[in-house]
Amino acid sequence: MVRSADLVPFHALSSARAAVLVLPGGAVCSRGRYWTFVDIALRDLCCDLAEQGAPHGLAVHLLRYRYRGWNRHRADTAVDAEWALARIADTYGDVPVVLVGNSLGGRAAFWVAGHAQVTGVVGVAPWLPEGDPVEHLAGRKVLILHGDRDRGGASARRSLAYAQRARTVVPDLLRFEVVGDGHYLLRHTPDCWAVTVDFVLGTLGFRPFAPPIAAALADGHDRLRTPMPPGLASGK
Repeated sequence: MVRSADLVPFHALSSARAAVLVLPGGAVCSRGRYWTFVDIALRDLCCDLAEQGAPHGLAVHLLRYRYRGWNRHRADTAVDAEWALARIADTYGDVPVVLVGNSLGGRAAFWVAGHAQVTGVVGVAPWLPEGDPVEHLAGRKVLILHGDRDRGGASARRSLAYAQRARTVVPDLLRFEVVGDGHYLLRHTPDCWAVTVDFVLGTLGFRPFAPPIAAALADGHDRLRTPMPPGLASGK
């Protein structure tokens, strides 16, 4: 069965200054229909992005893939992400875009980050297998959030190894470890969304980074295992 990807608007505009593309999770290998229930976990994030980005002319869209899986060499999720970037360019023109990818969508976000309009990438518990390329991240701002207890296929260990390689082309790459949390970040979801929104708006130049992010970026210590500060959501 031939299926089509779909862009779900959380804040669509006739004219935008910038855009965010949110890429949900899925399965490693499946040609089954996209799981619409995975949207639920990202709705609060999309609504926060839409609300806080609206005064700045920020368009917010979530991508629903043709299939729920990456599917080995087919890289269906990344193919759909490329399609979505083309749709955003057709709709809004040559505006800067920040990608926010969760789990499987994190891999897609990093795969397509070399697109000319992409200025930043956020990976939330991203699936980043060994050997995925990093050179195309040069010139982008990058944030990774990962629970330190995530030991599955999309493990914290893998995202750390990816970040260590990517650091050669993105010297100020920031990776927050969410202490005591697993893949779904259930204990710290509001803080994770707060830091994501702040990073997106700061990357686009709409407001300064919040002090915890600015401090982590400016600090000389290892930015790849920075414990995520508590209470970020209460400060938004």
